Amino acid sequence: MTYPSAPEFRGAQFGDIGLAFRIAILATFFVLAFSLDSRATELKRIDEPAKPDFSLPGLDGTTVPLKAFKGHTVLVHFLATWCAPCREELPALTRFLDRSAAHASVIAISVADIDQRLKRVLEQTPVNFPVLLDRERTVTKSWHVTTLPTTYVLDANMKPLLVVEADFQWDTVDIEPATGKLIKNKIREPETTSDYSHQEKKGSDHDL
Repeated sequence: MTYPSAPEFRGAQFGDIGLAFRIAILATFFVLAFSLDSRATELKRIDEPAKPDFSLPGLDGTTVPLKAFKGHTVLVHFLATWCAPCREELPALTRFLDRSAAHASVIAISVADIDQRLKRVLEQTPVNFPVLLDRERTVTKSWHVTTLPTTYVLDANMKPLLVVEADFQWDTVDIEPATGKLIKNKIREPETTSDYSHQEKKGSDHDL
């Protein structure tokens, strides 16, 4: 199945879209709409049953199952290389995992991407977590993901706890070691998810 080129904006929605010019018009509209408030995104609490299990390959051909991460808080992050906020978010997720690797894991799922383009993006922006290939959008559909980027936070038993359907400033949260909960920190929010530049942490605020 062939997918049209998608617009590069926060909360980019994808699906079976008809004509190319309609995509361009929608892209222009949403770029203007979403650029007005880029820092309003919050993680939402959810109470849902466990999402379908999956096993997906990485660029090296190694298959990685979700269940391998059971026992940790897990961020399952859906992205695509054509989505600018998705690319900007990768360094912030890397820094989050640097801080939280003892208590959390991150899995990225590249949605209907071209392998070589994804490889180039990861060469330019190295990450410290697996990026898996959902070439046919099988997992994306089974998880009912319609917006990129989208990130689900699962507890140690793989139950969904939180979701954010846009890019999120992962530099503003940490993992609480005893419980695995995300803790929001009282720090100045960076201008973008990729621009943190040694900002001072001033203590913790509350559990998300």
